[in-house]
Amino acid sequence: MIDWSNFNSSLIIEVTRPDGVYTCSGVAINSTTVLTAAHCLEGEIQHVRISYESSYNPKGKFLQVEAFELHPDYDSKKSNYKSDIARIQLTEELPENTCIFPIIKKEGDLSGKILRLGFGARATQNLRTLVTPEFKAHRKIENVLELNDMFSYSGDSGGPVFLQQNGQMYLIAIHSTLSFGPEGKHSFNPLLSKHKQWIESPFSALGLGEQFQNAV
Repeated sequence: MIDWSNFNSSLIIEVTRPDGVYTCSGVAINSTTVLTAAHCLEGEIQHVRISYESSYNPKGKFLQVEAFELHPDYDSKKSNYKSDIARIQLTEELPENTCIFPIIKKEGDLSGKILRLGFGARATQNLRTLVTPEFKAHRKIENVLELNDMFSYSGDSGGPVFLQQNGQMYLIAIHSTLSFGPEGKHSFNPLLSKHKQWIESPFSALGLGEQFQNAV
């Protein structure tokens, strides 16, 4: 049986746009910072809030967002998965029992068990779900982890990819997008180690998002 308390750093992100409300997944890296996929927060955003509950309930408990910032190298016109990372700053702290795993320092040996979490729509519900995709390739030039991923659904974008190795759990990537190629269904997941400096740097004024500020 899965001990879901070990994975309660995986969060659901509710994004309000002019045409409706959408959900993505995310992961906490400390008590006030959340990572997700940049494409989840690209474009015109009216409101963003974070839920730490195990399933999506629009009337449930949410934390408010102070700022968000897309990775400066993300460009969806050139690639829909390279540097597809965004970070979110919360106005208040996550619960004290949130189990946060460290970002791996470098991806040398990727042997071990891979675990991916997301809140994609399954059976009409957005539930925190754990899947165990298999390693497919390490795209070193693009800094992307490619996985044989049969169970990715809408809403899983932005969820964490963990590596369980030598008895330790590390956050290694953010789930970006899915591809249906001749070799089957596989996903692209931007690796985090080479982006740690940006991830851990202070939020810039440009990262607050003028549209978002005006809407909030």
